[in-house]
Amino acid sequence: MQNVIATGHGPTSYLLLAAGCLIGPFLLSLALARAEATERAELKTVWVALGAAVAAVTVWGAHVATVALIDPALGAGYDVRMIAAGFVIAAVMGGLGVFLLAPQVERGVALLAAAAGAILGASAAATHYVGVAGLRLPGRIYLDQGEIVFAAVGAAAVAAAGFGVAARLRTLVGRVAGATLFGGSILLFHALASGAVRFAPNARVRVPASAVGADELLLLLALVAGLTIAGVIGAAMLAGRSGDHPQSSRDRAFADLTREGIVICEDLKIVDINAAAARLAGLDPTVMRGRAFRDFLEVPDPDRVLSASLAKPQEAGLKATGGESAWVEISSRDLMIDGRQRRVFTLRDLSDQRRKEHQIRHLAYHDPLTGLANRAAFNEALTASLKRGGEVALFCVDLDKFKEVNDVFGHSAGDEVLRTAARRIVAGAPDAMVFRLGGDEFVVIGTGPDAGDADKLAARLTERLNTETVVAGRTLRCGASVGFAIYPHHGATADALFANADAALYRAKADGRGLSRGFEPEMDLALRERRALQQDLATAITRNEMFLHWMPQANTKTGEIVGFEALIRWKHPTRGVVPPVEFIPVAEETAAIVPIGEWVLRTACREAARWVRPGKVAVNLSPVQFQHGDIVALVHSILVETGLPATRLELEITEGVLLDNLTGALQTLRRLKALGVQIAMDDFGTGYSSLSYLQAFPFDRIKIDASFIRTLSTSPQAKAIVRAVVALGASLDMPITAEGVETAEQRAFLAELNCEEIQGYLIGRPSPVVSFESPFAKQRMRAAG
Repeated sequence: MQNVIATGHGPTSYLLLAAGCLIGPFLLSLALARAEATERAELKTVWVALGAAVAAVTVWGAHVATVALIDPALGAGYDVRMIAAGFVIAAVMGGLGVFLLAPQVERGVALLAAAAGAILGASAAATHYVGVAGLRLPGRIYLDQGEIVFAAVGAAAVAAAGFGVAARLRTLVGRVAGATLFGGSILLFHALASGAVRFAPNARVRVPASAVGADELLLLLALVAGLTIAGVIGAAMLAGRSGDHPQSSRDRAFADLTREGIVICEDLKIVDINAAAARLAGLDPTVMRGRAFRDFLEVPDPDRVLSASLAKPQEAGLKATGGESAWVEISSRDLMIDGRQRRVFTLRDLSDQRRKEHQIRHLAYHDPLTGLANRAAFNEALTASLKRGGEVALFCVDLDKFKEVNDVFGHSAGDEVLRTAARRIVAGAPDAMVFRLGGDEFVVIGTGPDAGDADKLAARLTERLNTETVVAGRTLRCGASVGFAIYPHHGATADALFANADAALYRAKADGRGLSRGFEPEMDLALRERRALQQDLATAITRNEMFLHWMPQANTKTGEIVGFEALIRWKHPTRGVVPPVEFIPVAEETAAIVPIGEWVLRTACREAARWVRPGKVAVNLSPVQFQHGDIVALVHSILVETGLPATRLELEITEGVLLDNLTGALQTLRRLKALGVQIAMDDFGTGYSSLSYLQAFPFDRIKIDASFIRTLSTSPQAKAIVRAVVALGASLDMPITAEGVETAEQRAFLAELNCEEIQGYLIGRPSPVVSFESPFAKQRMRAAG
């Protein structure tokens, strides 16, 4: 079996094929460039049609050149009908590909241009496949389908890549490169498919007399190619005479190689305009020609802008139909165009720049999470409101338990709570200005009726914010407090007004949270005092101002000292000794209790390890300490550091530890108990759910609050409660410690109930010195003697 085409071609045949595959694509790129350059629809269609004809002739001609140059010794003939059918295939697919390709290259749509290129590449395979069917040889012809398909895919891929690049670059170089790759795809196809046609010689098979020879076929190819080239040249000459030549001065001025708009005016009327300027105005160029340019400008004095040559660019609005005006930078100069003095205006689109400037300003003055104005905007707005005069109400809004939401449910839940709070504040104060300063702090500026009825607005905000919020399927109640002050009554400056509104907010929180309060003069002094206390607390430990007192705990019946409770004291350099009832709430509010609590725990354990007797040491833990850091790791490290046995350490907690996150707190308590330390429920009986906590966690000790012990002699109810608690402890196998025991009668009552331990002034007052000698025990010994 003989390989017909591969063995039949010589070097001359390949040179002829390559020449055709270069000339055709060059003419195609020229036609596409002219179609893109012209603004006249009819000429654009003519150029695209010529491009389609060039593509078809290039594809068909490559096929003819391939099959017509088979070695004459083989005696090949050609069926004109099948050759004509191949031309029809090339014309249809080539025309379809070019008509799809031209607008995509012009608009820069690379994907669709690549698809059109693939059609052009595939047309070479379809034309060749049909045309080979017209080949007549003295023998049986075989066609390898696999090689044809492989060659077709390769050609389509190369052509698609070429025209995809042309659309992306949108330049003359890009179009030439795309067309060249198209020609290369045809060459690639015929190189790969040259061995697909084979035949087995058979003397009994005759070439039909109707088949034409190679000379006639090449003559036909020359005729078709010549007519196509003549058509392209003729169209180019005709376009030149009609003023559509790309090398003319007008086309050079309006070449869309730049995105800047160009407007040419004579006597301030538009002579011509490029596509970029027309797009800015949203109009067709033909509509704008002949009209006064001033009609399209939005500036206070358009004639002044247009009447002089602008060496320095100026900004102006360009009226656009169907939307907002485009903002442009306009400059001009006088030029001689086509022998006439013209003024050329260059328009640079500033819309994107203005949009970015607006975005930057929005980001600078707005909170990205809630969309509310931020602190910078608040400062400007408050200053401007005070300058305008009249009453101005400033509301400070603070979420009450936001930190707990973040700690327990995560920051995403916290973010949703903040967004919900922002929406509720805006809805509650629709005529006011709302700002988020950061964290969970919001402020509202109200004028007019909002300032006159500030108390009503504050109550409305509080009511809206103290409602449940559903976040990720969970129902949360965060709550908020509101404080407000009114200008000029509560502050003559922005700083004073804000400080007094903040003081009112602090009073709302101190009074129980979830409330609203207006400023009162005494609030300022209280707030200043508290803030000074906060600042001093932050450095009290480093200045060695903290120290411990020891409260003895004794066996109820014998009076023997069994341990001590560590009580913190603070000796301020100017205030003197500050009572814990004053500074502990402040420390808990600012989280200063965390380092203070760590200092107390470490100091108490270190001192207890040195006692002459191995008594227990009791240390109070604040609920805040459970929310910051790993309290279990801290206790473990301190026990290791000080060498105190874990069994001698008793940690006292109140139900406040369990209120906000019962599950997490119980897990922490179990881990602490696993260390070997004792856990005591302090202030038992003062909470509303203590019994449920005793059921949830097996405490090692219950401490009855001193308020019940003090009223034993005067309150039957107190006696009943103490009896019930002691009985409860006995049933749960939990020892009981009674606080605040000051008289022998109180001790006797507790001893009768079998209460295990007592502490109070009867045993000893808090002292900086640890003493295991009990005055009560001595009295018992003297009485017994």
